[in-house]
Amino acid sequence: MGRYHHGSRKGAKYRHNSGSEAARRHIQEAQAFSQEIGGNDTDVKSYFFGLSGTEFESILNEYGKNYGTEAESYARNTMYKWRSGSTKMSGMVAKRLFDLLPPRMPESKKYELAESVWLHFGPSSRHSYTVGPQADVNVLAQLVVEKLDQVVLSYGVPENVKARFAWLAAGDVAINERLLNHFRQLQKSLAAEKVNLEIPVLQKQVLDHPTSTELARSHIEIHKHLVSITVDKRLTLEINEGEPEPLKNKASGNLWWLWFIGATIVFFLLSKR
Repeated sequence: MGRYHHGSRKGAKYRHNSGSEAARRHIQEAQAFSQEIGGNDTDVKSYFFGLSGTEFESILNEYGKNYGTEAESYARNTMYKWRSGSTKMSGMVAKRLFDLLPPRMPESKKYELAESVWLHFGPSSRHSYTVGPQADVNVLAQLVVEKLDQVVLSYGVPENVKARFAWLAAGDVAINERLLNHFRQLQKSLAAEKVNLEIPVLQKQVLDHPTSTELARSHIEIHKHLVSITVDKRLTLEINEGEPEPLKNKASGNLWWLWFIGATIVFFLLSKR
């Protein structure tokens, strides 16, 4: 009788150890897969579970061809649990299933899934410029564009971003390059658009109210980059990198005006009484 209980305890301990080891392995596989696609697989899973019936069926059929009918049957029977979150998909299964996605994915979706990682892990920076009220805004825009592009090239593309781009490209070097160029060009066009749209407004304010407005400042956000541009009435055509020189007679009393234009750009207008 005692031997029976002893054997049962040994069997239970073995099953417990095996289960713990399997759980650890699944966690490690999930972490490895997450890193492989850029450190965040939530958006990829959301895309996968949102596929239409026809697209879903195509994925599962190929999964069965590649890994056998038993694997396909398990995936089909467990899919609703994965979708609801009651059962976690192992890293091995996730890698096998999700690696079937990029070749079938429309390019617009690839840009969307690339963007979520780019915005989260991409390089960030802060810059400032001081310009005259008659400075050439096109020249300023070009300087800002070149500066932001230099940030991306000098810091290099973060590993998380590289991983997501490589996964989406599925070995296609041209697609990988297009993804990177897409976000570099998007960053440039956003920077140029915001500078050309907002800075002339500030220049006009300084020119139209020279006795009251000494400085007009815009904080422009482009992805994770912040560019502060100050229009300084003491300048004319100049464009200088950096903050403006301190104002004289600050003790005489100054008033900050606050303008809100759009959702991301805030103007600070400093005026003398």
